[in-house]
Amino acid sequence: MMGHESIDNSTEIRRLLEELSALQQKIFHLNEKIQSIQLQCKHVFLETPVMRKCQKCGFAESTYY
Repeated sequence: MMGHESIDNSTEIRRLLEELSALQQKIFHLNEKIQSIQLQCKHVFLETPVMRKCQKCGFAESTYY
């Protein structure tokens, strides 16, 4: 049997898991911020001939009746 060098990736894995955790927390906080904006939004519409869309929260509605 040939000798194989053992590669220790534990430090890299730990760093990646910490980064993943930080990104998950950031996603959670960004989602909370989006919900807050949507709840408190006083719409600022960008209008086209067939629809209008709020620039703040993304709400859209058809103006083609």
